[in-house]
Amino acid sequence: MKKTTPVKIMEAAIELFRTQGYQGASLNDITRRAKLSKGAFFHYYRDKHMIANDVLKKYAQDHLFEMLETQNMPEGGNIKETLMNWLQAIYTDYAAHDFRGGCLLGNWALELSDTDEAMRGEIAQVFLDFENRLVGMLRPTAQAGKLLMEPRQFARILIAALEGVTLTIKVHKDKNRAAREFQALAELVERMIRD
Repeated sequence: MKKTTPVKIMEAAIELFRTQGYQGASLNDITRRAKLSKGAFFHYYRDKHMIANDVLKKYAQDHLFEMLETQNMPEGGNIKETLMNWLQAIYTDYAAHDFRGGCLLGNWALELSDTDEAMRGEIAQVFLDFENRLVGMLRPTAQAGKLLMEPRQFARILIAALEGVTLTIKVHKDKNRAAREFQALAELVERMIRD
């Protein structure tokens, strides 16, 4: 199936922004990788900031929210198992990319939060959406007395720990170390949620 121009632009932009950062990926790089002219790019996007907004939303949906939601915790299901499966899916995604790029959301938080107020606000909103989705999943477990921490606080710690692990595995690019660090995240989930 032939890819449409917007799909080519989006795929090229996601890969370049993820591996080269926002500042490091130019419009020339994006159009060259997509094998399109700048005119084709400007037909869909007026500037780099506009594509960055769409990339941020698509990345969050595909690489964070969808991975979490596809675990499909059934009614009365086990949140611990759901979170473990989610962490495994993230690890598998990172390993498939040889631990290159890490998490675009975390990368941009580090790169842009002090220099681009508009992007900082958009990144903060995605983190809040991520947090709220986790809280929604954790709340029934907390109400049943099986979560050893308030749901919002645990969601924040889980996101912070995941982003921290992502940074260290991005730096070390060692599959054994990455496996151990994701195992530590799984142990955090194991200890915080009673069966």
